[in-house]
Amino acid sequence: MSLTSPSKTLYIIFRRGFAQKIVSVALTVLMLTSLFSASSYAQVLQQTDCSAPLTTSINANYQGPVVVDAYWVDQGVNVNISGNSTNSGSNIDKKEVGPGEGSEVFAVVLTNVGNLPISAITGFLNLPAGFAPTGESDIPQLLQNYNYASKVANNYALASYYGTVQPTNTFILYFNVNVLPTAVVGTHSTNLVVNYQLYESAAVAALTLHCTSAVLEVPLVLPGKVIMDVSTVTNTIAPSRADPISITVLNKGSAPATGVVATITNLGQKGNSGSGSSGTLTLSSTTTNIVNLGPNQFNLGDIPANGSAQIHTTVFPSTSAAGQTQDVSILLTYENAWGKQLTTQLDSGIVVTPMPPQSLSLTYAGNDTSPVITSGNVSPLNFIVSNNGTNEATNVVISLVPENTSSSSVSVVGQSTWTIPKLEPGEKQVLSTSVFAANALIDTPTSFTLTANYVSRGQTETNSLTLGAFVIGNIQLQLYGLTVNYVGSTPNLAGSLLNQGSTTGLYTTVQLYKSPILQDIREARIANATGNGTGNSSTKYQAGGFGSTGGSGYTHHGGGMVGGSQAMTPQFLGDLTPDSPIPFSIPLSGISYLQPGSYPVSFKVVYADDLKNQHTLVLNGTVFVGRAPQTNTGQHKSILDQFPISLPALIGIIIAAIAGVIVARRIKSKKQKMKMLTGSDTDIVAALDGSDKE
Repeated sequence: MSLTSPSKTLYIIFRRGFAQKIVSVALTVLMLTSLFSASSYAQVLQQTDCSAPLTTSINANYQGPVVVDAYWVDQGVNVNISGNSTNSGSNIDKKEVGPGEGSEVFAVVLTNVGNLPISAITGFLNLPAGFAPTGESDIPQLLQNYNYASKVANNYALASYYGTVQPTNTFILYFNVNVLPTAVVGTHSTNLVVNYQLYESAAVAALTLHCTSAVLEVPLVLPGKVIMDVSTVTNTIAPSRADPISITVLNKGSAPATGVVATITNLGQKGNSGSGSSGTLTLSSTTTNIVNLGPNQFNLGDIPANGSAQIHTTVFPSTSAAGQTQDVSILLTYENAWGKQLTTQLDSGIVVTPMPPQSLSLTYAGNDTSPVITSGNVSPLNFIVSNNGTNEATNVVISLVPENTSSSSVSVVGQSTWTIPKLEPGEKQVLSTSVFAANALIDTPTSFTLTANYVSRGQTETNSLTLGAFVIGNIQLQLYGLTVNYVGSTPNLAGSLLNQGSTTGLYTTVQLYKSPILQDIREARIANATGNGTGNSSTKYQAGGFGSTGGSGYTHHGGGMVGGSQAMTPQFLGDLTPDSPIPFSIPLSGISYLQPGSYPVSFKVVYADDLKNQHTLVLNGTVFVGRAPQTNTGQHKSILDQFPISLPALIGIIIAAIAGVIVARRIKSKKQKMKMLTGSDTDIVAALDGSDKE
């Protein structure tokens, strides 16, 4: 039966309304079935228009898109439901995303496998547990234009592509997804409902379009994220010593890092860093403060999520790094959750402890003051080496060098280098040597450098000290010309002091000191005070009294008490210049007669050096006493007493003189007689012996 045109129009409207109800029910049943289906990507749902889905298979007759890939991309991609991404998807880097990452972009790559162009594409991505829509997909006013989506999904993200996709071409739908902390790393099977318009012919200019839908399975993969970090296990090392260090390489992310290789690229103070033309990281160190004595590169393999691995090496920091923090730079190469190889430079730090205080101390022996060196002589120099630390010092080498090594004014004439195998904590040793200073350095300071090299805690240490000294002249006193002179009846002990040194002795005094003569003066004074000074010809000393008479008959006047004190009083001589003797005379009042002979005497000499330091010196000597001269004391003496010889000797001398006179007269008389008889002189010898008679 043929229908008129109006009747045909009503029939078409009736038929399409009835068919629309049937297709709508069938599509609802099919979508509910596909949510629980485990079929492959070949299963799709297709509808003749956007509200009446039909079930079909992807075959030669299927006209529409299929899913070829799905991954997470960076937020930098310009994505919205009303515009198209300019990126075709072929050069987009797959992004690592882990639980709790928040707002991210999930890209679904589709290809038009049909023979006809498609356009006006809208996708509804069903989100599994742990994911939620965000961005444009979470705007209620915007979603009112897509009431159909509520019929196929409850938790969905929305994306659109309004361009025309030719057969075999690829396009991408970008979904804004909120990755919740409850999301689980791994692959989640879900589906994507795609609405699109299908042209009835390959010519895009054709105006006949069919709105259709397809439900596609999508593998929503949450790959997790690799987060690499490094930290030094050994935080502190000592300078100038080889120390082992450990560095931990950590994966703080939610995905395993595979093929991890760690390389130590810098130890010490790091300089500028940058990327070369090949993309590799180039490091330069301004100062090499730490030297790596162990390996530099380590193959660590796989490091699981929240796992770690350690590397170990041995380093030697220089003394310039002491008391500073130093950089430890590690270059890590690994594959991320998508299997892409990445390279990252990570830095950590290490502290080099300050240099420990010197454990050896150097001081002068006796006290800490500067010693005094006597010029023109070899002077001893002693000092002490002490180990004040808590560690033993070994291979101790000590050297002593004068201040000016190019001059011979000061030189070490004794030992100048010492070796001590071991010096325990608290132990000390005294080292001795001899030094010489020229006279040109008198009254000037000088110094010596004392250096100690040793090994402590396995490292070489050096301690140096400058020791000051002062050079003074040499004062050498000598007694000369000791004699006893009488001034009237008082004997005086006289002599000279000679300075044989190189500098002047200042403020010099001299006095008798513990001499036998002083003892006898004291005894004479005591005897004079008690009136027992009767004298004795056997004693060497005759004490003078108040009008007393000595044993030899000489009279001595008083004044013994005063004279004795004068002998014991220091006599000031002044300055003793070198090579210039100064005479002195000490009265021995209290002794009026000294028998001839040799007597030991001692003198106490007090003087000051160039530093005004006072010195006391006792000089011993021997004085020879001759016969004392006779003086008239006012008493009558016999003529025999005026001669110092005995009477028999005197008589013999007189007889010999008389005999000589008689013989002389007889010779003269005979000579005269001979002259008168002969009228000429005759040999006196012949006359005396009678030879002239012949």
